[in-house]
Amino acid sequence: MKELSDKELFDLVKENNTQAFSVLFDRYGHTLLSFIMKRIGSITDAEDILQDVFASLWNRRHKIQIEDSIYPYLFKAAKYEVIDWMTRDQKRIMYFERLVLPLENEPVGTSNSDEKLMVKELSFMLDNEISKMPTTMQSAFNLSRVEGLSIKEIAFRLSISEQTVKNNISLALSRLKLKAK
Repeated sequence: MKELSDKELFDLVKENNTQAFSVLFDRYGHTLLSFIMKRIGSITDAEDILQDVFASLWNRRHKIQIEDSIYPYLFKAAKYEVIDWMTRDQKRIMYFERLVLPLENEPVGTSNSDEKLMVKELSFMLDNEISKMPTTMQSAFNLSRVEGLSIKEIAFRLSISEQTVKNNISLALSRLKLKAK
């Protein structure tokens, strides 16, 4: 079955052949995982995204048309899953920041003691996690989230590439997300 073309394998997948599906996974899984890992930085999240890509392929197998190779479809699906993951990750951090920052700055007596304690614990956890990050990652994250600088401005200030800035911020967010779970 490994000698079959992508089109032949996918035609079998459309007929609910799980062995053909496994061959496609074996053929492209590692390449896609590497692509996803370079953008995400977390093996756990990258594996989850890869699983989502192939689950979507299986669920949509009757609607998808493959002419020659399935790789362009899988690559595009992986790219969109990474974008969705980053968007969800950014929103989680934004909600976390909205929760912590306004409550920290509230005047004394306007919030109950449980909320204040929670804010202090979250702030301590956030500061502690940030302090454990490598210097470049810490700087990129703080310049982005605290000072509100753009990727381009951070790259210029730190004398590193824009992609390195994006990677460091993404890794920092992944670390914080894992710690917040």
